[in-house]
Amino acid sequence: MRSTETLLARKHSNHERQERIITEALADRWPDPGRQQALRLVAMAGVGTLPLAIEIWSSLERRGPLADHLDEAFAAVQSELTR
Repeated sequence: MRSTETLLARKHSNHERQERIITEALADRWPDPGRQQALRLVAMAGVGTLPLAIEIWSSLERRGPLADHLDEAFAAVQSELTR
């Protein structure tokens, strides 16, 4: 049980680190302070979307480029957000 808690904490920490790195990269590209919260949301969506795309790609025995599955996953996110 304790190792599961440790793994979950590590996974959460890794997601936060990835989110921070992506947010910083987006802020470098779009430095408007008024957009920081929105850029963080984009980073959060990216961090959450990547594992799903990898899961789908793996379930298909890694056929085709992972980038295609990422494109599909992000298109689905965009579609739902603009719905």
